[in-house]
Amino acid sequence: MKSNSDKNQAKLPWWVELLFVQIGLPDSWLSKYLKNKKLAAGFIDENKKYIAYTAILIAGILYIYPIVRYTSSSASCIDKTTKYLKSNNINGSKNEMDINSLAVGYCHGGSLPE
Repeated sequence: MKSNSDKNQAKLPWWVELLFVQIGLPDSWLSKYLKNKKLAAGFIDENKKYIAYTAILIAGILYIYPIVRYTSSSASCIDKTTKYLKSNNINGSKNEMDINSLAVGYCHGGSLPE
């Protein structure tokens, strides 16, 4: 039959049982972990609004970054292709708009004129 002291003890979480009882990690680590967990929970409760704004800002940056990178790469390709077409006098009789159109077409999978 179990005594009253056995009934009043709370059951340890599985990870505490595994790491600190079975494996034998130092007990000081557990106390430090629990202390830091309590401090972190307090910090989060005090700064929920700022944490939410920061998360939204980071999510926005991560969402927009591939678009910016693609646009920058495309603009660089168009600029280099335009310079190449001007330097080699390809379609020399064409105006600036036609050269830019050829460069855009080339950078999006087309081919350069002969």
